[in-house]
Amino acid sequence: MARLLALASLLGCSQALFAVNTVDIPLNGSKAILRPDAYGYSVEPSSMAPFLQTNLASVLMGHIANIIGTPAPIRVGGNIADQTLFVPDLDTPSLALPNDTTVEVLQIQKDWFRGWTEYFPRGTDFIYTLNLRNTSQLWTNAMQEAAAAMDVLGDSLALFELGNEIDHYINKGWRTATWGTKEYTHQWKQLTHQILTAGFYRNSTHKPRFQAAVFADPPWVPDQHDEIDDFDIINVTRAGLVDPQIIAAYSVHLYPQSTCDEVRRARLSLNLLSDHEVIWRNLSQYVPQQAAAEAAHAPLVLGETNSASCSGQSGISDTFGAALWSTDYVLAAASLGIEQVLFHLGHTSAYSAFTPAPYESEGEELEAGIRANFYSHVFLAHVLGARNNRPQQISALAAANASDFSGYAIYGEGPRSGLEKLVFVDLGVWNSSVGLHNPSTLSATDSTSVSPGRRPHRKVQARTTWQPGTEVKILKLQGPGTNAKSGVSVSGVSFSPETGEMVGREEKEKVVVQHGGIVELELLQAEAILAQRV
Repeated sequence: MARLLALASLLGCSQALFAVNTVDIPLNGSKAILRPDAYGYSVEPSSMAPFLQTNLASVLMGHIANIIGTPAPIRVGGNIADQTLFVPDLDTPSLALPNDTTVEVLQIQKDWFRGWTEYFPRGTDFIYTLNLRNTSQLWTNAMQEAAAAMDVLGDSLALFELGNEIDHYINKGWRTATWGTKEYTHQWKQLTHQILTAGFYRNSTHKPRFQAAVFADPPWVPDQHDEIDDFDIINVTRAGLVDPQIIAAYSVHLYPQSTCDEVRRARLSLNLLSDHEVIWRNLSQYVPQQAAAEAAHAPLVLGETNSASCSGQSGISDTFGAALWSTDYVLAAASLGIEQVLFHLGHTSAYSAFTPAPYESEGEELEAGIRANFYSHVFLAHVLGARNNRPQQISALAAANASDFSGYAIYGEGPRSGLEKLVFVDLGVWNSSVGLHNPSTLSATDSTSVSPGRRPHRKVQARTTWQPGTEVKILKLQGPGTNAKSGVSVSGVSFSPETGEMVGREEKEKVVVQHGGIVELELLQAEAILAQRV
């Protein structure tokens, strides 16, 4: 059980308050798969060309691939997927109309897909969302997209999706009121049959599979439902959307907050985002959905997510608090059996982890750069990367489960099976007076809130099965405070916002396992720590 001890002053010197948590690591408990590609990105189709115009994302994704040993997956999809038209004789690879910041239609031709495999690290898996909105002439548009993507991307094209957030089609005027799981399943099977039997698919040496569902509305949050419908994984699998041979995953989308309207915008809160109990509650609503997907012999994934829908909110989405949120979010999702989390990116979106080029927003000229939340991926890359690429499993720790504190045990398989890593995240809010500005974010949202006194810290005593004397390597996700937009690092390592190149050297830190398998760790309020057996 956790014990909270408050220390006053010692020999007249003021000391920060600290918490002491004793955490027992269970020998046996519920474990879930922790995939090396558990953290990836979803890129709005109209943002692919702007991202590829600079090297920033390419270099950053290279760092992630080097740490994990496998690249992060890239889904090219989003609202614009169902507004994408294939124009074979277009005189440019893509054309966003009226422009690339206010896109109503994205016209593409085959050359649009070129360069993706060279830009992203070798071995990157792409998920591509076909236009399901346009049903004319037996899905001609979707078929042209599929043929071009397969021809250009080859082995890199892992999965197709059919449509984006199809449970919003009635509200958008793209389907009639009869649109539900039965009609969707019929259309999904019709289009997949056409793809599977087409010459371009049958004659290909690499045959991508499908990521089904792609639903937006969370089961337990009624005010995020755009329409009344029956779309969820339970109902759609009951309607017959089950085919383990071609369905590799079922996808749902989740945004815990929203900027899409003034009512929800008024509720936006960085403190609410960086709260483990809220994270757990948001993800727990998908437990029945995950069970339905598993019964259909495919995993459930969060195929599109981020801190707040409709492009996020500067001052929340681009802070260190968002980095701590996404760290806890990915691990909590994995522990519940949600195997992959893809964070949505736009080239001018407040929630994007990095932005490729300067742009204007709300009267300010923003620079290209890296936001604080990218460092969550860097930190988690060390968690996801396994010794000798062996499979890993994850378990949430019951003794580290509070609003401001969470913990996870990572287990390996093979000759050295057993506990390999521990992750603890302190989500307590600590607002700093430094690191508040980042030239790639709005200066108008730079925080003016400062927490009083000295920054608290937490001591964790983890009772493990590790032998006394075993060395344990320590890595930390660090930032000046929850409200910081800059000054973030992973144990002293940061990245140039101009080039993406690594800056600084990793600060080496180790502890030794004590008698009884005790590992003593210390972390500041608003910080995450990884302890890995050497």
